[in-house]
Amino acid sequence: MLKSLWILFLPALLLLWPSCGKSYFFQEKKEIAQGLWAYGDTAAFRFAIADTSHTYNLYLDFEYADTFATQNIYVRLHTVFPDGKRLSKQRSFDFFDAQGTPQGKCSSHTCTYQILLQENAFFDQPGQYFIGLEQFTRRDPLPGIRALGLTIEDMGAKPK
Repeated sequence: MLKSLWILFLPALLLLWPSCGKSYFFQEKKEIAQGLWAYGDTAAFRFAIADTSHTYNLYLDFEYADTFATQNIYVRLHTVFPDGKRLSKQRSFDFFDAQGTPQGKCSSHTCTYQILLQENAFFDQPGQYFIGLEQFTRRDPLPGIRALGLTIEDMGAKPK
């Protein structure tokens, strides 16, 4: 009896399981050839915003070698707005804590680390946006960066 109930509920459980994860407004990953991020290799992400009444959380996703040579990475972020306005900013992100332990989840010498870039951001213009990431370190190419990603989570309507 118990076995037959299990057989009936297993397919339903398998159908519902994928829906338990987060659903993102935008998520894209760019592989870095041979894990060598060169100065000229800008990771480019393009997305469209139609509803300016919502706020969004923006995350950078890094996939890096657990043997990455330094504690942190410097990145230059470029944003182009629908009206053509450009904004650039330099940021530093720590891949290892003070004790040398890698941040994020690591398996088979590769770590994945999602970093909150901006919380409750809002886009006041509908249209196409561009976010570009350039490595801004002293090494060219920079070894150990395997992939970069941008994830945008829709947080719903702005508080009034």
